[in-house]
Amino acid sequence: MSCGQPGKPRISKNGLKHFYHHGKTDCSLHPGGESADHLEMKSLVAAAAREAGWEAVIEQAGPDRSWIADVMVSRGTEKWALEIQFSRQDADEFRRRQQRYEADGIRCFWLVAEVNREAAGIVPSAMIGGVLGARTLSLPGPFTVPVISGPDEAIKNLLNHGIKQYIEPVVRAYSLETAMIKCWRESCKRWITAWRLGSLQVETRCGQTGSLLAMHHFDSRKFLADRIERAIAVKVIPILKQADLPAPMFLATRFSKAANLSYLAFCCPFCNSLQGDTPLNHHSVSWRSYVVEGWLPWPISKGVLARDHLCVDVGRGHCSQEPQTPEGPAFPDGKAHWVRASPQLLGSELPPLPRRGERKARVQRRTSQ
Repeated sequence: MSCGQPGKPRISKNGLKHFYHHGKTDCSLHPGGESADHLEMKSLVAAAAREAGWEAVIEQAGPDRSWIADVMVSRGTEKWALEIQFSRQDADEFRRRQQRYEADGIRCFWLVAEVNREAAGIVPSAMIGGVLGARTLSLPGPFTVPVISGPDEAIKNLLNHGIKQYIEPVVRAYSLETAMIKCWRESCKRWITAWRLGSLQVETRCGQTGSLLAMHHFDSRKFLADRIERAIAVKVIPILKQADLPAPMFLATRFSKAANLSYLAFCCPFCNSLQGDTPLNHHSVSWRSYVVEGWLPWPISKGVLARDHLCVDVGRGHCSQEPQTPEGPAFPDGKAHWVRASPQLLGSELPPLPRRGERKARVQRRTSQ
């Protein structure tokens, strides 16, 4: 074996020929010998890599023996160390061994058992599932749902497509939050609609669909000099005008005496008066969320696009790994926020905007009952 100890030949249940370590041999590299699970996975990984057109060597040691890869695969100048970890290993050890490979210009990917799910989260990794003789691998998906397949298909996808760091999404639907309020100006007092953008339903270039859900801290979107709604108002306001809602507000930069500053504010479409971020965010204002189906030219921040995922070409190429930094406001804007990825689609969670006459019809039905 790579440690210098003798090994014995064996054929697994799947018919894969390999050598196994003496279980009682005193070895610093493989204490107690390697388990049947570990040996089987090494054989499966090596066989899959060779079928994918790569050279594969089991237990290949570095020139100075500072590392010994479970399976080293190479094609041309590209090298991957595929490490298999069934026993528990802490995060510091994952990081140390990862950096050891990277220092030699070798990419390292980990195949780990459930016991290492949390610790292996700091390195590129996939989860091993199933049982001896019927293994599966779970490669990361962009919307928290892993791509589960047999080791053969998973390793081929990993090597020939790779885990990409960024997604390249197109917005297919989005949520609008609306609130009906009365203009505060005594000479107006008209019902108007406050509106703001919520979350996105997207499709990646590699064909994955899901939602990007924006979470904002309290007051994080108050008194903004610029905001994402400005970039899409020309598309959204006509949609709101067609819904069974009061006239939508428009955006304009105004000076607020109450806030003692200028900001991009929502204004009354009838009297042009600034409605104020503080009143609109008051607990007495009732906001409702609706889904709007359709494409939206919505700039997304680079940080949101950073989502490791298996990127398979479905006829449109791979997701771009050079995302552009938007010049203006991007999703999500504000001072304090985060985004959660979800496999749920907005269209299955939220109602559409009410059509003209729907609210009146509901009131009449309630009255008649």
